[in-house]
Amino acid sequence: MDKSKEKIEKLNIGIEYPQRRFGLIAIEKGFITVDELWEALMRQKAQSSEAERRHIGMILKDMGYIKVPQIEEVLEAMKQEAESKKPLPELPKGSGRGGGKKSK
Repeated sequence: MDKSKEKIEKLNIGIEYPQRRFGLIAIEKGFITVDELWEALMRQKAQSSEAERRHIGMILKDMGYIKVPQIEEVLEAMKQEAESKKPLPELPKGSGRGGGKKSK
């Protein structure tokens, strides 16, 4: 695995992505055009099996439409959006003020 792909894969670990997809964010940031995304999506769809299907960012990179730092920026934006939408963790019962036991 080349270093750029390895770096991108590290950003992917443990992230639950929001509804907005990579391509939309890349377009919003001005990294690619709608036509470039469409062409890359058609290439992705043409890959015969789910196991062979590659990430759209890597396809765009191989086509020369986007660079690794731009991929990283899009993934970071996705990560920040996902983190901002995560529900707050629930506190265990009995934590907080009063120590969880009601006094009589």
